[in-house]
Amino acid sequence: MPESNEPNMDAANLTDPDELLAVTLTPDVDPIQAGLALKKLADNEQISGDILISKLADASKRLPDADPAVLGGLLRLLHMRCLQALAGGDEDAVRRLQIDWLVRVITALSPEVANRHLLLHLLAIIRTPQSLSSLVQILTDSPPRGWMAAGQILSPLMQHSDWPVDSVFPALLDCLSEPSLAAPILDLAGHLVRSGRVTEHPAASRAESLNGLLRHVAQRLAKFEEDPRSFGTDVEQVQAILGEAVALAVSLCDAVGLIGSESSIPELNKAAELRHRRVQCEAAGALARLGNEAGIEQLIALAEEPSARLRAIAYADELGFGDRIDESFRTPSANAEAEVALWLSQPQQMGVPPTSVEVVDSRRMLWPSFHDPVDVFLVRFQYDFGDRSYSNIGIAGPTVFTLSADVADLPPEDIYAIYAGWHAEHEDIFTVPAAEFNEAQRRLIEPLQTHLERNSYEDVKVVLLGFFLEENAAVFTATRGGIECVVVTDGLETIDLPTVGRMRPAGPNDLFHLYKGRKMLRTFNPQGI
Repeated sequence: MPESNEPNMDAANLTDPDELLAVTLTPDVDPIQAGLALKKLADNEQISGDILISKLADASKRLPDADPAVLGGLLRLLHMRCLQALAGGDEDAVRRLQIDWLVRVITALSPEVANRHLLLHLLAIIRTPQSLSSLVQILTDSPPRGWMAAGQILSPLMQHSDWPVDSVFPALLDCLSEPSLAAPILDLAGHLVRSGRVTEHPAASRAESLNGLLRHVAQRLAKFEEDPRSFGTDVEQVQAILGEAVALAVSLCDAVGLIGSESSIPELNKAAELRHRRVQCEAAGALARLGNEAGIEQLIALAEEPSARLRAIAYADELGFGDRIDESFRTPSANAEAEVALWLSQPQQMGVPPTSVEVVDSRRMLWPSFHDPVDVFLVRFQYDFGDRSYSNIGIAGPTVFTLSADVADLPPEDIYAIYAGWHAEHEDIFTVPAAEFNEAQRRLIEPLQTHLERNSYEDVKVVLLGFFLEENAAVFTATRGGIECVVVTDGLETIDLPTVGRMRPAGPNDLFHLYKGRKMLRTFNPQGI
């Protein structure tokens, strides 16, 4: 691709991949033109990952001046192409990538390019001495932003055992001072110990420095517990800092526990005093691994806490004292409560455990995507925030999830249905928003709207059209008896839910989930649920 030629900026008239790529790499490119060029590249299934990386490598001198957001789209496309080939059985799809091309592109990218870590992930997937040595060097010179990105980069090494350990350790331990990398590095080292690939923890010689790091992180978390504003006032920023600190504390506890030095006990005791259940559990587990009776007792007590229960039991079983945990905490209902509490505790959800959880209904039934009947649990959870509270009902069993819409007032059968509808995935089940209707879809809407108007619904406005296998139904906003609601109908079955006077009313998509969930559960379970 000649770099001296100015590209034709009208991407609508271009088909050649080189010309489309030139558009995306043009400084100050028009976002619409760049988006169109990216879409055309994505639609061209002949453009494989190795073709894309070769073209980017050839154009590496232009990368520093390219738009970071557009470059991020190119890297996402390259990464997706490689993973698609792997999923299709082409195991050499990534190994065909030239390591020097990947390195050339990575080092040319600005740190502002959000998806830069995806190329590092590809280096890890390749898993050769050359790719891993290059990966370690790049991580040392230019670490990724955020521990979650770092975790994704190293994840292939947790999933495969055919890579040379000495290409990664001990060199990677020099990155432990980088906050975004420390937790994933220690997790990888712990995995090597547990899988039997190494007889000694790779960081065993650094036990004292790990103790110091654990002391620092525990002190930081203790300060946050005393004054949450110490991490800032921006909610997203606080969650990111807290998530990274908790991840590092957890990984450090696990690492020093596996190393097994009694010098770690004082720092583990301090970590075990923190209020964060996950950190408590990891610290107690590490103490128990060291034979500390106080850690054993704390781990047994943590089985009572739903958000810590599953991990506490797993550690107790692993360390040989699982029989000291009350059997009531091992029942299917206790597991369901624990799964929902743990899910809610994740940083991307509520971020903290609920005040209380309780299974309010459970049934065995056939469920979408399962061939055999499964146990399904409805779990009520509540958060108490002083003079305010938040409560809803989530699901556990075939999946763990909580809708944002308030479903607590629905009968159990409809709560199962709305979650079944949400969980179902099929290429012939989808929705089209009203703004995107074509003429044929508008014709489908007309009789359904007329049907509602004849059944006492007023101010009927279509929101979306849903396709369910060979059937279709439309979702509308309307009023009935003066009450605002969302309503779905296929002309035979009509369901409505009020929206007025509710903090978290069901939306159009929720109602379509309920509609299709009812149909699926009736079909799968003709005797009822």
